[in-house]
Amino acid sequence: MLIRKLVINALVMAARNPAVQRKAGEAAGKALTQARPGLMRASRRAGELTRRAHDKFRNLTDGS
Repeated sequence: MLIRKLVINALVMAARNPAVQRKAGEAAGKALTQARPGLMRASRRAGELTRRAHDKFRNLTDGS
């Protein structure tokens, strides 16, 4: 319990440090830049599947 509290307090202190915040922001930006192509492909695929499902549903309801 004491060790856990010490670790959490150390992380909170580090998170308040502007230099640590800047480095974390840079790392997050790099990760986003690297992940963007995959996210765009997944988004396009999700849009295609949604349109296909919508068209299929509309064909089922219009046919009655």
